[in-house]
Amino acid sequence: MKYFLDCEFNGYRGALISLALVCEDGRELYMVERDFWKRRFAPDDIDPWVQRNVMPFLAVQTVQVETRTGMAAEIERFLDPAPVIVADWPDDIRYFCECLIVGPGEMIKTAPRIFFNVERVDAYPTDLPGAVQHNALWDARALRHKLLNS
Repeated sequence: MKYFLDCEFNGYRGALISLALVCEDGRELYMVERDFWKRRFAPDDIDPWVQRNVMPFLAVQTVQVETRTGMAAEIERFLDPAPVIVADWPDDIRYFCECLIVGPGEMIKTAPRIFFNVERVDAYPTDLPGAVQHNALWDARALRHKLLNS
C-alpha cells in the first residue's frame, strides 16, 4: 500500500513541526506536536518563512501529540503490513524515519520491510478544492492526487 508523506519543519534541518500520511485508499493521518512553537521556541526562533507560510495553516484535522513517541505510536497504528512511503523531498523521509525511533536501539513495530520512493514532482498547482499549500496534510493529499491521477 502506498502512503504519500509530507512534513513541515522549522527551516533547513530544523525541528519537525507536522507530519502527514495519506494512504492510496484515502485514509489520512495528520499530526502536529502540541504547542510546538511555544514549548521549543520563542517566536523569534521560528524561521520567518515558516512563521508566514506554515504556522497559520497547522489547525486542519490534526491529531495532536505530546511527544515524538506519540507520533511513533500513531504511525505504528496507521501503517499496513507492506508500506511504500512516497514523498517529493528526501527530508520528508528523514523526518519520518526519525519518528520511527523511540529510544536507543528501539523502534516501533513495522513490517519487515518499508520501501521509500522519492518522486520529484510539483504537486501544486492542484485542482483539489480548498487546498492549502505548506500544510503537511494538504501537501500529502496534493502529492497523492498528482501521482495517482497522472
